[in-house]
Amino acid sequence: MKTIKDLDRKTFKEQFQTRELCLSYLSAQKWSKGYYCLKCSNTQFISGKQIFSRRCVKCCYDESATANTLFHKLKFNIEVAFEMVYDIVLSKKGANSMWLAERHSISQNTAWLFRHKVQIAMQSSQLFPLENEVHIDEFEIGTPKEGQQGRCFTTDKIRVVLAVEYRDGKCGRGYAKVIKDYSSDSLRPIFDEHITKNAEILADGWRGYSPLKIEYPNLSQTLSEKGRNFPMIHNQIRNFKNWLRGVHSYCTSKYMTKYIDEYFYRFNRRNHRKSMVFNLLNRIRPL
Repeated sequence: MKTIKDLDRKTFKEQFQTRELCLSYLSAQKWSKGYYCLKCSNTQFISGKQIFSRRCVKCCYDESATANTLFHKLKFNIEVAFEMVYDIVLSKKGANSMWLAERHSISQNTAWLFRHKVQIAMQSSQLFPLENEVHIDEFEIGTPKEGQQGRCFTTDKIRVVLAVEYRDGKCGRGYAKVIKDYSSDSLRPIFDEHITKNAEILADGWRGYSPLKIEYPNLSQTLSEKGRNFPMIHNQIRNFKNWLRGVHSYCTSKYMTKYIDEYFYRFNRRNHRKSMVFNLLNRIRPL
């Protein structure tokens, strides 16, 4: 694992080595702007039954420091969960549930369930859409079969559309979505959710993009030439497939969206690795 200045494993473990330190951190982050009762909106509280919990003086609702965070209703020690977040986010290619289970002496099912919660928290906020020059393409995940080429219809493969920014000859941010087919209706959501209307969008010659030019006037198309005209995005497609095969080996269509969220959460913060961990630790929302 790469050592990160001011956030190597030793520093992180020392900061969150006990249950009390973890709960103290969550409490400070959760109520950093003041207390607000989730049940009655009252702003007055007293200490709750559990350490660092707060009880509303009006309706007596007792809210723990872990409520509505990644660590709500944990089945194992919270300090172990903090370190698991560190492993999932900052290990070179991520961490699968079997590796996490062996490393932290918990069952694989428990590791998988917690990892699943972390992946949910990795969903895009959709607050930072792609802009300027954007390249977009689709690909399939699954074993090629004889006689099936291009955008063929089969239920054995998972279809994904990927969009990335092109900045000064380098790759910027990126997003991807699972799609049902290659129609414009299936391709439209990634445009609406992740690309600005005035972006300079480049796609291949597939006819499914043509109807989108009405809402995205700067969308242009060119022949792919087997990827030669889209080297950057095809490199990102290979990187994603290699990561999926190398770390997780196998993934069904049911969970593919969560693996996409994990990959691009890490990818879009690759130059801000320290914030990757604390962004997840600080997220307060129902999970």
